Amino acid sequence: MKRESFTSLKLLALFCLVGCMIITAGCVGQSAQTEDNVQTLIVAGPADFDSRVEMKMNVYDVFLGINADGKPIPGRLVSSWNESEDGLTYIFNLNKGIEFHDGTQWNASSAAWFLKWCSQGPRKSDIAFSKISNVLEVDNDTIQVTLKEPYGAFIKSLSSESTSQVIAPTSVEPAWSTDEEIVSFIGTGKFEVENYVKAQSAELVRHDPTSDGETLINRISYRVIPDSYASVSALRAGDVDIIGVADHHSTVPYEQIPQMMSDPNIIVEKQSYGRYQVVELNCYEGPLSDIRIREAINLGLDRDKMVKELLASAAEPAYSVVSPTYPWASSLAGTEYTYDPEKAKNLLDQAGWIVTGTDGIREKDGKKLTLTYIVPQGEANSDSIAVYIQSEMKKIGIEVDILVLESGAAGEERQKGNYDMYLHHSSGVPSLPEGPLTGKYHSTWGSWPASYHDAELDQLIETAIATGADEDYSAAYLYIQEKYACMPLYDIEKIAAYRNSVKGFTFPSSIYGLDLSTVSIEP
Repeated sequence: MKRESFTSLKLLALFCLVGCMIITAGCVGQSAQTEDNVQTLIVAGPADFDSRVEMKMNVYDVFLGINADGKPIPGRLVSSWNESEDGLTYIFNLNKGIEFHDGTQWNASSAAWFLKWCSQGPRKSDIAFSKISNVLEVDNDTIQVTLKEPYGAFIKSLSSESTSQVIAPTSVEPAWSTDEEIVSFIGTGKFEVENYVKAQSAELVRHDPTSDGETLINRISYRVIPDSYASVSALRAGDVDIIGVADHHSTVPYEQIPQMMSDPNIIVEKQSYGRYQVVELNCYEGPLSDIRIREAINLGLDRDKMVKELLASAAEPAYSVVSPTYPWASSLAGTEYTYDPEKAKNLLDQAGWIVTGTDGIREKDGKKLTLTYIVPQGEANSDSIAVYIQSEMKKIGIEVDILVLESGAAGEERQKGNYDMYLHHSSGVPSLPEGPLTGKYHSTWGSWPASYHDAELDQLIETAIATGADEDYSAAYLYIQEKYACMPLYDIEKIAAYRNSVKGFTFPSSIYGLDLSTVSIEP
């Protein structure tokens, strides 16, 4: 994981294929409130607070911690654990003296309830929690978890902010029930929710008092600004203090970075979590069910030019389904998708798609080679990237129809397989390496029915999950790479932009994490 400041970065001149209008609606008030020694940090994010894992990490702690390499470690709630040789039994030793926001104790009773709720309630579809057979209280500070069968990624799953943020037994109604939905935000984190307005805002107040002499923020005010350009405008106007941190998506347009860098009141930083922006492909039906077409579109995309001209060189191009720098993806080294438009054209010829008309679009059996490309709203940089892909594909004789949809509507089309190409992203730390394998490429575990699936890949994935061995994960990713299952674009480096009065911000270890408790605001 790398972190860079843009302070000394010399960006290349920006060439935009699509002009963008900065929308200022939704910006209200003044930031950096410090009246009466109460420091309020105003955070802008693209969507409802309850849907933002990152923001809720200021309210909740995760069952286990995680380091920068994506490895589970003891955290605030669990001091240590032991695993039996057969991989079926785990003993967790809990930290003492911790309370939930409402005074409920963190102990064996609440910890055992939490894991039972995960395995029997709303999170039971998660693979790790579905493996839980029983949870016992050994003593007041120790629990024992028994699995139905060995699952190599079980401990890793307990360090995931997206699935293992610990809620209080009183967060559900009736309290302590193991199969009910969350009705209130009650955690053990450093902030508690004081007020929440769905799709608009959330007000958080510090739960744990600061030490004597510390001048850290007392409150967090979260505001929903759906448009990424409007959030940049709000930051530059001083209406919010920080943007880009409340979402695991890239919500700061890279093309806006030069303008923000030129503003002496704004600091811009970035960090990579190994998470790639990718175009998922319909490998089940349509033209892309032919591996030759999938290979051709990957060879027909000039990724170097894309990041230089559209992303101000603020991102690294991606040539493989995941980065080969990871030990569990080392087999991908040397298999990267290089730019070779002539080979791409030859592959299309071999597949029977021939240029016959003056428009340059290939045809087969009287049908044009047209691909539908769905772009969910809210992904920064997606507009110019979509037009660029459209332009690149036309050069090799493929017509691309861009369809921009609200994220929910886009998801419905994805579930139905009503697309040829779909803008998405791979996982980052902490859900790598198992995330993409179980979420997209296993025929029954995942939620992408049109992604590449076959029995051999299922077996490779199941073996990797069972053993947790780097070489087994690497074999599965190599198989996906060789099937050209997606079109990788670039590394989604997370951008944080904030007012220079904000001090003490640091990037978390994982892409979903966020700890704003160390932040202060200078008058």
